[in-house]
Amino acid sequence: MSISWEKIESSRDTRYRRQKRLQVTTESQVLDFINDVGFCFAFAAKNSELPCLWHAVCGERNPVMPEHIQHDWSIGMVWHAKDSLPAQKKVYYGKAIKNRPAFIALEYFPFFYRLSDAYKGHEVYVAQYMRGELSPAAKRIMDALSEQSPQITRELKQSSGYTNPQKRYQFDRAMAELQMKMFIVKIAETYDPFMFVWDLVERRFSEETAIAKTIKAEDARSNILRKYFQNVFVSNPNGIQRLFGWGQAEINAALDKLKKRDEIHDILIDGEKKPWVGIL
Repeated sequence: MSISWEKIESSRDTRYRRQKRLQVTTESQVLDFINDVGFCFAFAAKNSELPCLWHAVCGERNPVMPEHIQHDWSIGMVWHAKDSLPAQKKVYYGKAIKNRPAFIALEYFPFFYRLSDAYKGHEVYVAQYMRGELSPAAKRIMDALSEQSPQITRELKQSSGYTNPQKRYQFDRAMAELQMKMFIVKIAETYDPFMFVWDLVERRFSEETAIAKTIKAEDARSNILRKYFQNVFVSNPNGIQRLFGWGQAEINAALDKLKKRDEIHDILIDGEKKPWVGIL
């Protein structure tokens, strides 16, 4: 027997809180949602399936982005959550999944950190720079934060030598690079003037990063994929690679491990030529 995409999306509607009866409307409900799904995008990303906080706040599968987002309640709720919850150190928030803003529950953060470039300690950035795997701007930012952290954006631009407006693109690109590699994280915002506050991930989440160092890489991938399938229900190796950026050999090994444990199995979907894998 095969299953339809509409059946899959209907199951996701419930899991993702894309129904008015399950709508997320308070900060405590936002935290419960993130802890339940383990990790999610702040806003939906094209060509990659994950729960989305904005959809859960709207209680809809396909909400329409408002013309004036600064006055929209649902957008405001997501913005408030991305500021408040990380500041309280209740979740991780950063560009750690597909270079998109995402929330990660503290229970799952060690698994993602274990697979990141920062796993061996923030000092590894120097070796990465020497190998050409880290940009010069990112290296200078890491030098500055290693010497003193946290820092607000203005201070960080000064201490790393990127106050010149013509260097803004280099600075912003390096900051995104370091977030994706899980070296740095935004921990708060200031409003007079408006600035972000940045810290080293290893310092901000010292307990969680210590846990990460006790986890095997294959176990980290298995735990992430287990929760992933509990959320999305079905996927395939290409979808997993687009989302997490893992190698095909690593993905296949993780999938085989879950199959042997009967946690996932092949699934036929109407209109698809090849079987997918999942839990439905």
